[in-house]
Amino acid sequence: MVDDLWDAVEIYLSYVQRMGAAPSSEWANQFEEVVTESPDVEEAESVVFIRDIEVKETLHNIQEYISQRGFYFPEKLTHNFYLSLKSRPFVILAGISGTGKTRLVRLFAEAVGATVSNKQFHLIPVRPDWSDPADLIGYRDLSGSFKPGPLMNVFVEASKPENRRKPYFVCLDEMNLARVEHYFSDMMSLLETQVWEDAVDTVQQEDTAHTGRKRIVTAPVFPDELLDNEEDQSRYGHLGIPENVYIVGTVNMDETTYPFSKRVLDRANTIEFNAIDLMQLPSLTGDSQQLVDVVPVEQSFLRSDYLQLIDALQDHQELIIRTTERLVAVNEILEDIHAHVGFRIRDAVCFYLVYNERFDLMTEDAAFDLQLLQKILPRIQGSQSGVRRALVNLLKLCLKGSVRIPSPLEDDDDFWSRWSRGGTPPEARYPESARKLVYMIRRLDEDGFTSYWVS
Repeated sequence: MVDDLWDAVEIYLSYVQRMGAAPSSEWANQFEEVVTESPDVEEAESVVFIRDIEVKETLHNIQEYISQRGFYFPEKLTHNFYLSLKSRPFVILAGISGTGKTRLVRLFAEAVGATVSNKQFHLIPVRPDWSDPADLIGYRDLSGSFKPGPLMNVFVEASKPENRRKPYFVCLDEMNLARVEHYFSDMMSLLETQVWEDAVDTVQQEDTAHTGRKRIVTAPVFPDELLDNEEDQSRYGHLGIPENVYIVGTVNMDETTYPFSKRVLDRANTIEFNAIDLMQLPSLTGDSQQLVDVVPVEQSFLRSDYLQLIDALQDHQELIIRTTERLVAVNEILEDIHAHVGFRIRDAVCFYLVYNERFDLMTEDAAFDLQLLQKILPRIQGSQSGVRRALVNLLKLCLKGSVRIPSPLEDDDDFWSRWSRGGTPPEARYPESARKLVYMIRRLDEDGFTSYWVS
């Protein structure tokens, strides 16, 4: 009953903030006092519900928390990482070694209350010999007993009733030391089965009494028929990917690692760490400067609010139409090289821009720029003349006005050097994507082959 009342309050607050209204300050203050002081509700004491209007301030506090621990990440990167997690609970951080990819995941998780000590943050090093999901998820031994892998142990812990409001982070370190499609394919397939709980009649039925709100569930990792004994069936049977688990993979692109297929890239936002400024030194915290405390957040701060485009269409129809029109223009260019995108990427890009608008984090153009960079460009590679033509047309789409792009036979270093550090590139609508496109075009001209990845 108590859980149902809290869920009703959350639903009401969500409705109020989306309608642009606000509850009376007296009632809101009483609600905050109950949340922070009620001794009868252990879950309400341990986590804080974040409203839409509080997201930007919360992200700023996360940024300060990270900075005060001696690490600097641009605020835009923190916003981008959050929006990527919110859009889909699987994010890839790529870049050269030593740029802080793993540290970002860990410090971000710490700032929202997920630490190693409370078992809400788990670092799983990927081994080069992983060729199937057994090492990650688990397997049945010769006696028929199920031996869970590290990821399955996280699922079990996160799915406990007392933990369902807490976010759990899993960092797959050096994710592409083994072929991701081999050991992670089951997880990618399960993410495609996400549905709201009231639309499912076979998954995790015993959990429905815990909460009155809709909950995201997936098909089970191991159906009952694959488990031999009753103990394993009760513990692991019908257990899917909990909605409060967020998986982040860190990758390097070098001679020891494997590239990603489009199947993987379609299902994740790929955030690149390659722009390095070694003069970004840690700032000393003065004695008078108050350290930012950890604020354990309710996992709805990170959980997706939309699974299908229709979930967001009623409240954000104009934005979704504008975003789709941009993607149509991109697809017309990519069709010539068979790199155009489908509905999965369309929905993911639209969700990203919807969240960005709801939380007022960056401009619409800046948000689409990042999605073009992270969801579209990683799909492009090759040595054909058609690839260069597509890259040039995408660059023209990114730039403002009419800019002539030199042909591969022209020696026009003055044009390309405008994107070098210290240069002044042409005015662009999507500057981050334009910079990456210039890199890809130059690499194709010089090496005869290009791809998104720096190697």
